[in-house]
Amino acid sequence: MVVLREPEFLAPIAAATDAPVVYCPTLRAMDEALVPSLRAAFYVNHGAKNSHCIRFTQLTHVQLHHGDSDKAPSANPVSGIFDRIFVAGPAAIERYARAGVRIPAEKFVVVGRPQVEAIEVRREPVRGLAHPTVLYTPTWTGHHADADYCSLPVAEKLLRRLLDRGATVILRAHPYTAQNPASARQLGRLTELLVADRARTGRQHIVGAAARELSLTECVNRSDALVSDVSGVISDYLYSGKPYAVTDMGDEGARFTRRFPLAGAGYVLRRDMSNTDEVLTALLDTDPAAEARWATRRHYLGDFPAETYAEAFLTAARRELAAERTLATPAGV
Repeated sequence: MVVLREPEFLAPIAAATDAPVVYCPTLRAMDEALVPSLRAAFYVNHGAKNSHCIRFTQLTHVQLHHGDSDKAPSANPVSGIFDRIFVAGPAAIERYARAGVRIPAEKFVVVGRPQVEAIEVRREPVRGLAHPTVLYTPTWTGHHADADYCSLPVAEKLLRRLLDRGATVILRAHPYTAQNPASARQLGRLTELLVADRARTGRQHIVGAAARELSLTECVNRSDALVSDVSGVISDYLYSGKPYAVTDMGDEGARFTRRFPLAGAGYVLRRDMSNTDEVLTALLDTDPAAEARWATRRHYLGDFPAETYAEAFLTAARRELAAERTLATPAGV
């Protein structure tokens, strides 16, 4: 079953699964829902209310995260309270160590990123397309300053240069963008820019509701390259083998790729967009990082066969259930 702690998620989650979906607003409700026969709990974030479930010591508690990225929340020390931490690849384990978070190695399980299984892989570089399709995925400003990687304030120059190169743009903003009024206005201006260009040139830019109706996988499969902020989108896009650029919104220069190693297999856009032409040439024409991306892909997303990629996660999840069931079964039964 799926246990929710916030009421606004009840309808969309119930529509997405045939499993029972239970809203537990209080600790007492959780006591009633989490019956003794349950074996494991899987968590998709580090929400504070997770602690209300951790107190059930008969369960194996498994942190899944909600994506793989070099963002600060992806090395949250709170991960240490879980029995297991499922990670996409060895890079995630190194991320904790790099952040000074000490977690016993036996808690980590490399399972890949099963959501990417439907992403189409392009093994041969495609360079110099006359009319490339570029996916732009600005993230939101986050709850805290250390998680604000949003490039919307400086994105207009980027989009104008993409249009100058004949690109078709898929603008898929983070769903929480509207929580920040300034970000919402910035996104509105970019949307207007692309809508006006579509009317003038006929290029079928995808923006607004049309972009929201597409899944991330569909956006990845329709595009030839990605421009993104520091976010989990880059890890997912990495699976495709196609090139990507990352915005350095902290204006960190050489330090940026040390803090966010995934950017090292892509092309880094400065905050002031002064190197936009240079980056777009590498991204869309020459792609010198093409070979390096495959090694980075294995490091971040695990080295699992494409045809059975999601099985790594499913096998690991079943193993946790089986191990707990064995512990709970009396001897001789």
